[in-house]
Amino acid sequence: MKKILLTILIVSTILLPLPSFAATKLMYTGWIPFWKQSPGSMDIALNLEKLSEVSPFSYEVKSNGTLVDVLKITKGFWPGWISAVKDQKIKIIPTIAWFDGDAIHALLSNKKKRIAHEDAIKKLVQTNKFDGIDIDYEAKLADTNQYFALFIEGLAIRLHPLGKKLVCTIEPRMPISSRLNRTNTADDTKYANDYKALNRYCDEVRIMAYDQGVIDAKLDVSKGNGQVYAPVADPEWVKKIITEATKIISPKKIVLGVPTYGYEYEVSWANGRTTYKRLRSHTFFQAMSRADDLSANPERNSAGELSFVYSTSTSVTNVSPNLTWNISSTLPGAIASASAGGKFVRYVSFSDAESARQKIDLAKKLGLKGIALFKLDGDLDPMTWEVMK
Repeated sequence: MKKILLTILIVSTILLPLPSFAATKLMYTGWIPFWKQSPGSMDIALNLEKLSEVSPFSYEVKSNGTLVDVLKITKGFWPGWISAVKDQKIKIIPTIAWFDGDAIHALLSNKKKRIAHEDAIKKLVQTNKFDGIDIDYEAKLADTNQYFALFIEGLAIRLHPLGKKLVCTIEPRMPISSRLNRTNTADDTKYANDYKALNRYCDEVRIMAYDQGVIDAKLDVSKGNGQVYAPVADPEWVKKIITEATKIISPKKIVLGVPTYGYEYEVSWANGRTTYKRLRSHTFFQAMSRADDLSANPERNSAGELSFVYSTSTSVTNVSPNLTWNISSTLPGAIASASAGGKFVRYVSFSDAESARQKIDLAKKLGLKGIALFKLDGDLDPMTWEVMK
């Protein structure tokens, strides 16, 4: 840790003076995952001139609203690292992540508990002299909509007079016509996030435009019929997400979430349906290493990502139903050739610098505020830093 801190301080000195951020059209930020904090913080230290903000994936929430510092951001090398980064005029905006929809609803729908939670977050930001906070509360219920809006309003009332930023990270919202296995009913207009409230009270709205897979029914038909198609984030899908959001949220508040990773699937076909079983995630380096081990050649696919297909004699049977999807399709050629040999197909699709560049160009075209990379873990394609212009 001492070596990491020393390196960061040296790098900070070398980088002075930094170029003006006013010269760039987009603001760049990203999340540091607590499970890869050392390589992530080092990679950021070597590329500080590219960033305006950094969000350590720091805090989680217990069901009673208690904040838990899973990153240990006040210990180890973090205080020195944060000080060095802030010296370069880069804002530190830690993330509070919560993924339990029922628990979120129980707390936010209770006025007393909600206010106490807002006060605790204000105290956290003040005590640690953070530049703001990033609220990433996922899997919320549609019934939580009004309570989450009140919560965001309460945070804005507490943080804005202090000059602190309120960042709101949300899931992507697709047009109703693109949703998988849906008929257009009244329930389709019920959402967990109140876009009007987010636009009014949040300084930034980060949209997690990734983990697409096979959830877009229209793109599955146009690109996945007879072909293997399960991208992390197809630019066509991303454009739909942003177009839907900008109907209510100002583009100048929207920060586009861009993935730096990918997934591996087992893919099979029977009776007119292609089945995707998501097996694992891959960083850029993991995917490239796997391709090298298999003597596979990653190629640019129709979603703008790198991908490759390989076959194996081993099938995976213990994949969760939540990670298994069936899509109407004619027989994909890759599956036909493998099945003929009695083998099973694996498919890997992952993000690299070029796929990131495509989304950066889209963000510029749509007039968005910036880009947020998930994740800054030291394992993204190194050339990604070069396309951040």
